[in-house]
Order: sequence, then structure tokens, then C-alpha cells
Amino acid sequence: MKSTTITTARCAALVLALAAPGCFWATTKSEGKALRRDVNALESRVATKEGNLDAQITELKRVLDEATKLLKRNSADLGAEVQATQEELRALRGLVTAANEVKIAVDKLRSDHDDRLSGLETRLAALEQKAATPTNPEELWNLGKTAFAAGRHDEARELFKRLAVQFPQHERADDAQYFRGESHFAQSDWESAIREYQKVFDKYPDGALADDALFRAGEAAEKLKHCTEARAYFGLLRQKYGKSELVKKAGQKDKELKANAKDKAKCSS
Repeated sequence: MKSTTITTARCAALVLALAAPGCFWATTKSEGKALRRDVNALESRVATKEGNLDAQITELKRVLDEATKLLKRNSADLGAEVQATQEELRALRGLVTAANEVKIAVDKLRSDHDDRLSGLETRLAALEQKAATPTNPEELWNLGKTAFAAGRHDEARELFKRLAVQFPQHERADDAQYFRGESHFAQSDWESAIREYQKVFDKYPDGALADDALFRAGEAAEKLKHCTEARAYFGLLRQKYGKSELVKKAGQKDKELKANAKDKAKCSS
């Protein structure tokens, strides 16, 4: 700032000198030298500044180049890490899928094993029961009657069935068939009871319980409100077994059903 002020003053003096003819050469030469020195000094300073600026620009370019290289290298490393992470994730997903497939296979094997085990246990129980169940008709009859009296109707029915099927000519065969119907009747299974009673009449029409079977079939049909069917059983009893002690009761039942024929609460058919 001081140098600039001196130069300005000298320029002003130079102008004044030019205005005074007597001092032209002396003032011009002296001021010219000073002006040249100032110019040279200014040029030197400018050159120094330019050099410093070039150095700073060069350093800045170097820093920028290194930063760019570092950024590229970090970007590449980051991309590799991302790719590696994605590959690990895919591998983990594959493992999860494989694990699920293995679990499904194991569950199926366990289910199949449980089913087979259950089937074997059922077969074993059936074999044990078969081995423990007597094949003698008299014993079957006695065991069936005991189970029936105790209210074990399913067990009794199975024993009576074995007797009737395996020994159809035995003297207790018709009795066993009749009590198959009785076991259903005791459980209020009227349809099944009628079926079993009908078999007594069909297979053993001359048996001691044939008339009883028809009467019980009529009662089961009455329970179902099948009055026409019930009357048919009672009528067949009176027709086929006129000397039966149940004829009178069958006649009374027939009259009651006939009287209630139009009462929908008691007769549906």
C-alpha cells in the first residue's frame, strides 16, 4: 500500500515536470528509473504470487487426484463387500430352504412311522383279543350274556355275532342272533335292532325266539313312529305264530297303532 502511494506521488510529480519546460529531462529520467524499479518490483511480486498460486493449484490437483483414487478404491471395496454380503445372504437362504425341506421330510417320516406303529398296535390288539376270545360256542354264549347283563353291549354283540356266524347250527345260534338285536335295542339303535330281529325270523323261523323277534321289531318300528311297519310285524306275528303268548299283546299294539295312525306326533308313516 505504501509503495502504491509513492508511485502515485512520483507520477504526479512527473506530470508537473512535464508542465515545466526547464526541468523535463532531469525529472523524466529520475522518475522513469523509479517507475521502472516499481514496475520490476510489481512484476516480481506478481511472479511470486503466480508461482505460489501454481504451487497451490498443483497441490490441490494432487490432493484431488489422491481423493479420487481413494474414493474409487473405497467404492470398489464397498462393491465387493456388498457382493460378498449378497452371496452370503443367498447361501443362507439356500440353507433355510434346505432346512425347511429336511423338516418336512422328517415330519412326513415321523407321521408315516406313527401311522405304521398305530396300525401295528391295532393289529396286535386284534390278535391278542382274538387269541384271548374263546371259540367254544357255550363259552361265547356265557361271556356274551355276562357282558350284556353288565351293560357292555358292544362287547356282548361281538360275542353273540361270533357264535351266530361261526356256529349257525348250534342250539344257541338263534338266541345269540336275537340278543344281537336286543343289544341294539338297549342302545336305542332302532334301525339296527329291526335288522337283527328280522334275521332271527328269516334264519330261524322255527326257533323259540322267532315270535319274540317279530314283536320286538314291531316295538322298535313304533319307536321310530313307523306305525305301518310296526303293524306289519305285529300282524305277521299273529299270522305265523297264532299260539304264541305274544299274540294278545300284538293285537293290542295293533289297535293302538291303528287309532293313532292320523296322529303325526305318534305316527310319521
